[in-house]
Amino acid sequence: MLLFRYAPLLKSLLYTDYVIFKQMIVDKAIDLLIWVSTIAFVTGYLMPSFGVEITFGSFMVAGVCASSGLFEVFPSVMHQVSDFEGDRIISYYTTLPMPTSLVFVRMFLYYALSAMVLGSFILPVSKLILWNRFDLSNLHVPKFILAFVMVNFLYGALTVWTISRVKSAAKIGSVWMRFIYPMWYLGGFQFTWYVMHRFFPAFAYVNLLNPMSYVMEVIRGSILGAEGYINYWLCLMMLLFFIVFFMWHGIRRLKKQLDFI
Repeated sequence: MLLFRYAPLLKSLLYTDYVIFKQMIVDKAIDLLIWVSTIAFVTGYLMPSFGVEITFGSFMVAGVCASSGLFEVFPSVMHQVSDFEGDRIISYYTTLPMPTSLVFVRMFLYYALSAMVLGSFILPVSKLILWNRFDLSNLHVPKFILAFVMVNFLYGALTVWTISRVKSAAKIGSVWMRFIYPMWYLGGFQFTWYVMHRFFPAFAYVNLLNPMSYVMEVIRGSILGAEGYINYWLCLMMLLFFIVFFMWHGIRRLKKQLDFI
């Protein structure tokens, strides 16, 4: 296969990305841990004092675990689009002896793997903060690991696709308000799909077009138990569909945008 043929070169490029990422990981981890700690404290300790169920904290930190990689999309898009308009380091990668499609596969893998590294801190930190208020007795470890990998692959593919949709650095701010935030907030960060279906069934079916619906459901189902969530394997199947679509369409657009064809 093409990927295996160019695996050594791809591995070298990813190692270079790793060296750069290692310089940023502390700051990124601190930012993420502040967000996780804030959500865990407010939803796990403060909100139950106002009558919210004590399990709400577990529900919310599971949502944070599911969606943390989404918040890496915006800075990644900003960095890459700025490069397109500035230094065009991307041009160096296109001169390497490998198909241009693999340049974008390398981007996809880097974004996905970096999101996995950062997201791996969330569950243990949340458990330390909430302790007995975060019940992990229903955690299915193999299913969680598989879901976690698939979810972050989705974020990697989504980043590539979003880069292909942003035409200039001046329009990057619209990515958050018009795209990422609505997709995240309407995708079930504070509710399950079945709760939405109970009160707004028509909108719930429309929301099945939102990949974040499957992200939230598959991660929460593997952490908190399958009951009350969309079928695990159906979620994985839909995530795979979105990954393939975002990569195919994103690479196609980027090739045209950067005049590779």
